[in-house]
Amino acid sequence: MEDINKKKEEIKGFLKKYYNFDSFRLGQEQAIDNILNKKDSVVIMPTGGGKSLIFQLPALVLDGVTIVVSPLIALMKDQVDSLAKLGIPATFINSSISLSETNKRLEEVKNGFYKLVYVAPERFYSLPFLESLRDLKISLFAIDEAHCISSWGHDFRPSYLKLKTAIEILKKPIVVALTATATPEVRNDIIKQLNLENPDVIVTGFARENIQFGVIHSSTNRKIEFILDAISGANNGAGIVYVGTRAKADEIVERLLESGIEAVSYHAGMDSESRDWVQNNFMSGKAQVVVATNAFGMGINKSDIRFVIHHDMPGTIEAYYQEAGRAGRDGNPSFCLLLYSPSDRYLREFFIKGDNPDPELIVKVYETLLDKESDAIKGSILITYSELAKELSANVPEMAIGTALKILEKEGYLSRPNDKNGGAFLKSKVDFASLLSGLSSRSKVQIEALNKIYDRFKDELESGWDFSLEDVASLINVKKDSILRMIKKLAEKDLLEYKPPFRGTEIRILKRVSSDDLKLDFKALSEKLERAENKLNEMENYAYYSGCRQKYILKYFGENYSKNCGHCDQCLRGVKEDENSFEDGLRSFRKKEYLI
Repeated sequence: MEDINKKKEEIKGFLKKYYNFDSFRLGQEQAIDNILNKKDSVVIMPTGGGKSLIFQLPALVLDGVTIVVSPLIALMKDQVDSLAKLGIPATFINSSISLSETNKRLEEVKNGFYKLVYVAPERFYSLPFLESLRDLKISLFAIDEAHCISSWGHDFRPSYLKLKTAIEILKKPIVVALTATATPEVRNDIIKQLNLENPDVIVTGFARENIQFGVIHSSTNRKIEFILDAISGANNGAGIVYVGTRAKADEIVERLLESGIEAVSYHAGMDSESRDWVQNNFMSGKAQVVVATNAFGMGINKSDIRFVIHHDMPGTIEAYYQEAGRAGRDGNPSFCLLLYSPSDRYLREFFIKGDNPDPELIVKVYETLLDKESDAIKGSILITYSELAKELSANVPEMAIGTALKILEKEGYLSRPNDKNGGAFLKSKVDFASLLSGLSSRSKVQIEALNKIYDRFKDELESGWDFSLEDVASLINVKKDSILRMIKKLAEKDLLEYKPPFRGTEIRILKRVSSDDLKLDFKALSEKLERAENKLNEMENYAYYSGCRQKYILKYFGENYSKNCGHCDQCLRGVKEDENSFEDGLRSFRKKEYLI
């Protein structure tokens, strides 16, 4: 007991030294006490509630190393970089680093260089990786975004199901599972999937007293007016506008820029260099607004986000509250506005269909993969969702293909240990002079890129060349985008043969059976579809709800919140406004100068 008290005093010192906090937030101390007393915990804490300190602080005083399972590569790098700036020794292991670098980092962990190691859940597919962890003294196993382990949740990931086995192999270190969005059924599923025995479940409450929630009913084509008006009322505060599609993100950014608002777009289709640029501009304040799909936000540690606006209705309350929760993490007043149109439901139903493919499609995907096994390289099939879709006779959305693979993975028929990024291919069809004539004399940067490439890679270009665009850009000191524009222009004129980089997934078949013997839980799949539809109904009901917005959300998460928040749109107006009233709708939402 004396040792535990000593460690706790050290942790309080580190809380002040590294994070400049004098005291713990609600739930943090209880969770840290559990870790020191070797008791497993499931922690449900709202976005911005300080979940990361729950494992970062004990890691500094526990013997050995803390493993942190994190679902996003960008998130890992951000957290490790932040810890490094504080002087806390941490590293990460994921698919962005080579095998030799992975082994080097593991050796450094073994030699006591690091106290925290962030690991992608996909790494736990690898038995050699798990074996290498056996040699380490692992004192704490922290699982961030733990709702990803539950098929009842809104962001289920099959790779998280490997964590139970990993915990067993690693001799059951202390486990802490953390999430911001878990209903009671998801909490129970987390405990079940991780095989935790009588863990302490800490729910600090979902209320965010400093956030003002509101909904405005609007036709789709008028939503931009509300967005512009809401942003102008935020007095240059930073914010996020969430949209349902990439095309809509680009469209709204254009309108914001035309209105003199510094805005950038963000979506999953961007390369890592572009995503980093957007994130850095937003974090530094160069960009006031990010217009993004739901790919943006996880792990974004910007405390002064003053508003979150949803142009399109999310599919679940969980997703909505997680995204809305990125506002006001510094505790200052902030607002979250949902712009609702009945047509929003169609987009969400499209996503639900993609996330819940017909059983027949799942069977067809499996059969197609079996047929392609003869093309496997070292036991792995390298294929994109687009290529798989083309193999099937029906017009199948790529999202449905991805979900079918996810289901087959969950049932143990295949594994997807890595996403693969192969090189591009380039071959000249004409001589250099003809290539040069294919470029406009005004395109000086592209001409420079062609000259430099031809000077350095003439033989490769003439015989056919597998290359990395990033490496070439670095070697010839020309921006990657300029090289790519030059290549595409010449390829369009049939002067170059160009195949873009492979962006796909590595698939390994684990069980080979006939389609008749494919054992899938079709009842569970049907129930999952029904749950998704019910969750969408709950989200749409929120848009029509005439009572306190915060109370509605908290009731959804199983919290008994008896009072009204007092400052959401419904609490302020008391009665529902005319859905077409621009003045009454937004002005009422912002009355009493609650907003910044």
